Amino acid sequence: MMKHIREWLKKYKQKKGSIEWNALGLATLFIVMWGAHSIFSGCASTGPEKKQKAVSSIEEFHKELSKNLNQITETLAALNQVTKTGEGDLYKPYKNFVKQLNRTTENSRNMSKHAEDMAIKGRQYFDTWETELLDIINSELRSKGEERRGELSKTFSRITNLAQEVQITYQPFIVDLTDIKTALGNDLTTTGLVSLKPYITKANKNAKIVMVKLQELADEVDRVTNALSSRVGL
Repeated sequence: MMKHIREWLKKYKQKKGSIEWNALGLATLFIVMWGAHSIFSGCASTGPEKKQKAVSSIEEFHKELSKNLNQITETLAALNQVTKTGEGDLYKPYKNFVKQLNRTTENSRNMSKHAEDMAIKGRQYFDTWETELLDIINSELRSKGEERRGELSKTFSRITNLAQEVQITYQPFIVDLTDIKTALGNDLTTTGLVSLKPYITKANKNAKIVMVKLQELADEVDRVTNALSSRVGL
């Protein structure tokens, strides 16, 4: 709306020699235009609302990251417990490993969904911000807003890119654990454990890599949340 006002003002300045406007007429025009702007703005989700949705989606994503970090630890502990069983039936610790792996798989899927939601909410926020910047008449203030939007947009893009990188490492790790589950389940014996030991060792090493990347992402998400947060003095 303000873009149209600026364009009208430009045309008005060019034609003011041939058009006579009194102060009352000009004031009336602005009141009508501002009233229309307020009405239409009230019908759509505003920048601040989009921002709050984006921040909420980031916070939810951070919760999923924490759940995944904790669950990977639980899953590896369960797998290693199977290999440490010196006496008794291997089936009980194996069953626990399967349960923990299922949780890890589910958590990974939920994290992916939250990452997608976060990316969508982020795009909506920055797109709305870009549109609403056109409503600012003061060119200096508008320029500052564009600069700030650019900075935060790049910051937000970092966590979406990092989330994609994490999945590249995370999914093969889950596939490896699933293979171990299947192979071990069909040969749940001392000999079966011995044959799978190299793969279990590899899974433990890869788990550390995945967890480091998840923690790096969680730290970056914290920074972005603080940068976007409306909370002050906390």
